Amino acid sequence: MPDFRTTCQIHAAVLAALFAVYMLLPGLSFLAFDITATPEARFVARRASIMLLGLAVMVFLLRGVPPSVARQAVVLGMIVVWGGLAVFGVVALMRGVIGWTSIGTIVVEAVLAILFVPHLRSRPRDDV
Repeated sequence: MPDFRTTCQIHAAVLAALFAVYMLLPGLSFLAFDITATPEARFVARRASIMLLGLAVMVFLLRGVPPSVARQAVVLGMIVVWGGLAVFGVVALMRGVIGWTSIGTIVVEAVLAILFVPHLRSRPRDDV
């Protein structure tokens, strides 16, 4: 597993890329999920992209923070975000709401959640 700094940099890069896609090419995300991109849905995707940019900045700035309760809170929050998206995607896929083209997205979200799991501790380990 990557160290905390690298994990944060990976997440920040993915979140920044998602921001760019959802802001500049929102129809691409709808294509990935095999759903129709209405003008209203494109508006919501662009609006949501701002939250992705905020998360990217937060995680990028967190990369140098030593283990603490605050860092643990952000890490847990990111696990909930990525894990929640993966679970939500699996449920939507099973219900037939989204197409099988979304499997790659679901896998990536699950992997991103798992990457943060080793960094949940709030205090430095004594054996380091």
